[in-house]
Amino acid sequence: MSQEFEVELKGVDELKRALEQVPDKLKKKGLLKGLRLAGNLVRDAARPAAPVLQPIKRKRKDGTIVERQAKYRKKGTVRRAIVVRTSKYARKAGDLGVFVGVRPLRGARTKKLGAAGAKNPNDPFYWWFLEFGTKKMSKRPFLADGAKKLDQAADIVIREATSAINQINTGAA
Repeated sequence: MSQEFEVELKGVDELKRALEQVPDKLKKKGLLKGLRLAGNLVRDAARPAAPVLQPIKRKRKDGTIVERQAKYRKKGTVRRAIVVRTSKYARKAGDLGVFVGVRPLRGARTKKLGAAGAKNPNDPFYWWFLEFGTKKMSKRPFLADGAKKLDQAADIVIREATSAINQINTGAA
């Protein structure tokens, strides 16, 4: 029951060759803008697909149903944490890049008690369980819905890069 999809991007090789000739000013300004806009498109497609916490329903012995909220979770924690971030790995390599993913809670890597984990209602650490499933829980992929927009995202990057190149050529920048 795994979802598979295939994305074919055309014109990327030509764009790479053209970008090798482009000054650094354009790379940092125009291309990063295009990458962010494309990332926003993917993010906006993934957010509605992210599962939202539902009340827990329990059936009592007398037959009545009782609803309660999860003790340590806030509704929409994972959905709000889906963001577009600049890739530090690409930056270290001298390239530009962005990625769409679930932002961890700030300070989650520290060893302070209560900073992150299952008992912090703001920590979306469990997004991995939702996306890929566990032994006891089936997967509910939501980032894959955003990946289906990659062909449109590539068009946005190409359009923005072309626009920025034209601005440089006309001297408007």
